[in-house]
Amino acid sequence: MKKVLWVFLAVAIAVAGTIGYGALVRQENDTGRPLRLLAVAEEQRLELSFSRSGRILTPVPDEGETVTAGAEVTRIGQPGLEEDGADLARQVDQVRARERTRREEVARLQAERAQIQSEERRITKLVKDGIAPKAELETLEHRRHAVEAGIRGREAEKGELEAEEKALEARREKLKTFGREGILLAPATGVVLTRHHREGEWLEAGQPVLTLQVEAPYLRAEVPEERLSLFTVGRSVWVFPQTRPNDRTKARVVSIKPRSEYATRRNWGLQNRDLKTFSVRLALDGNQAISGQTFVVEAGPPVVR
Repeated sequence: MKKVLWVFLAVAIAVAGTIGYGALVRQENDTGRPLRLLAVAEEQRLELSFSRSGRILTPVPDEGETVTAGAEVTRIGQPGLEEDGADLARQVDQVRARERTRREEVARLQAERAQIQSEERRITKLVKDGIAPKAELETLEHRRHAVEAGIRGREAEKGELEAEEKALEARREKLKTFGREGILLAPATGVVLTRHHREGEWLEAGQPVLTLQVEAPYLRAEVPEERLSLFTVGRSVWVFPQTRPNDRTKARVVSIKPRSEYATRRNWGLQNRDLKTFSVRLALDGNQAISGQTFVVEAGPPVVR
């Protein structure tokens, strides 16, 4: 009899535990009413800066102006850059002039060698006939050897001049790169939000020249975990400015990302610390939001108006 009672007691405890644990299981808090949340329009900004220091030479676009992708925003002047470029160009011209002189000298020496060789053939025939002395032939050979040595020396100068020209050209290319780095191009189309510097000011490398709003502001809403199923990527929800509830429009869910902090609501008793909030990004149809503007987001069953 006691064994039976103990069995019934164990079964009762197990059933009670199952019921108690089941009461703690999370369920989505969907009461059939639409969910209303506040969302803030956040701007998508891009700061433009130079990788080198210099003085701003051209006007910088003012706040509110539109800058198109690939357009020149402004440019800076670097001290001594133009003078170094002109000096290198002069040195390259000098090297090329020396190369032209070397070629002319080689051509002259080759012509002289050809003339000596022709004279050698004539004197060799005369020496064989016993008409001319052999010493005259040796003199011509000495002259030919000297001319050939001069040709070899001039040919050796060719490699030195080519190496010198390549070194100068490499320095010129580096200066051209510095010049291109002194021109700031817009990587994307946008509207100037902030102009940090003006024409004539000195700018350090990495300092922002201006800040662009590259795209229309998007909405950022914090959604509780128990209502997250109302927001799926690609789905549209109703939104309206908090100050103009009659201006309702659609917004598309672009992304959903979990936040690190936990919700502090007490809906779930012992499990309230298990609930997170999720950051939902919304894109407005028509892009009529202003950065910093507050919107109301409605999701769930349609609202009867």
